[in-house]
Amino acid sequence: MKRSRVKGIYNTGKSAKVTVEVPVIIFEEDGVTFIYTPAVDLTGYGRDEDEARASFGETLEEFLRYTINKGTLHDVLVSYGWKVGKNRKVPRSLVHMLTTNEYLARIFEEKQYKKAHETVHIPLVA
Repeated sequence: MKRSRVKGIYNTGKSAKVTVEVPVIIFEEDGVTFIYTPAVDLTGYGRDEDEARASFGETLEEFLRYTINKGTLHDVLVSYGWKVGKNRKVPRSLVHMLTTNEYLARIFEEKQYKKAHETVHIPLVA
């Protein structure tokens, strides 16, 4: 079965964007598959990994839409520890996030999980 990729691109009408790799943690709980990124504290879920990826993409798209429309994307990324410059957006390392994010640490301690990186396109308006 071909694995689907996360699609979470919010088109602002401007073509300039930064492509960023964010860590995602994929795990199951009570028969539900979750995809979580501590980079912006977002989760998608579904009956299987494909549904979870689709849900995660929608969640990411709504996050981008909301924060861009409110003019808060830059501030939100900075609040999550991202290094944000004119043409650069870099999330904190997963190791650092493990020491500061209780939910992430609990996943690593209590769940069977797999780690991946997903490509996210962030408009330069941030």
